[in-house]
Amino acid sequence: MPTLKLIAFLTVLLASTFSWADKTAGDMVDDSVIQAEVKAKLVGKDFLAGMGVNIETHKGVVQLGGFVEDPAKAAQLAELAKSVEGVQKVDNQLHQRDPDRSAGQSMDDTLATTRIKAAISKADLGDGLKINIDTYNGVTLLTGFVATQEQKMRAGDLAKEDKNTQKVINGIYVMD
Repeated sequence: MPTLKLIAFLTVLLASTFSWADKTAGDMVDDSVIQAEVKAKLVGKDFLAGMGVNIETHKGVVQLGGFVEDPAKAAQLAELAKSVEGVQKVDNQLHQRDPDRSAGQSMDDTLATTRIKAAISKADLGDGLKINIDTYNGVTLLTGFVATQEQKMRAGDLAKEDKNTQKVINGIYVMD
């Protein structure tokens, strides 16, 4: 009888674990294929040359994140991403940057990004996070996917605490 109870308990535990999972194996494969096709399309058109663009995908939502010099190019990147089969939505978090940045500012930006990544990692905001952090001329851009609004807001608050960050753009997408 105790063995039967143990089996029943483990079955319930295992079933509840699967219900916590946000994505099925099929979702992950679909997202991987979509992301690869988006990257291939953008690289094939030579749109990514010289740009630090993050491309993330979750359940058909493609997020483009980073800083670009030309806003028209950002719009073109979003349109190309939308044209990939399986893309449900494009969250365009590409922001214009000033092409002039000193070597000192570049170093400050790199250090700010590193400190913010460490702070977010140390804060242990929960599982299933994918947060990208980019800093340019003191402006920190947060992109990626989180499960809750609270996780998004906490990541933004941590970024604002950095001494070299003058502004935070919180473009993190809250998954449904």
